[in-house]
Amino acid sequence: MGRERPPDYADRLPRLVPKEEADIAHLSDEMADLLYPGRRPRPFRLGVTFEAFPGEGEEGKRALALARQSPEYRELRTAAGVAHHAAFDAGSARTLRDLFDLVGRRPGTEVSVGGKKLPYGHELWLPLFWIFVSGEA
Repeated sequence: MGRERPPDYADRLPRLVPKEEADIAHLSDEMADLLYPGRRPRPFRLGVTFEAFPGEGEEGKRALALARQSPEYRELRTAAGVAHHAAFDAGSARTLRDLFDLVGRRPGTEVSVGGKKLPYGHELWLPLFWIFVSGEA
């Protein structure tokens, strides 16, 4: 009768998995953020997602070349066809601005902030990001 009881039922169960992994390199960025928020710091990036240009003319080729300079470039399959996603950090703000000048007025172009769609991406976040165009980031 002198033994103390655990504070709750969960403390009496045997551990099935460790509370924290020592090495999380094998986890994707999304999974690491969910399981261990803040443990794997990622750079702040603004992204642009745009649909492929019909016919891939000169403007489309230039947009695709700029998008492929992104460290986070990927092609997305959509119901309408192929879309391109490129995200840039502050050091590549000029490339993002040049890309957005080409694709910004096209329908279906979306801006993501830190990997998430936020309100006022076109109107607020991009102009704030242009502060880094001078390359001082």
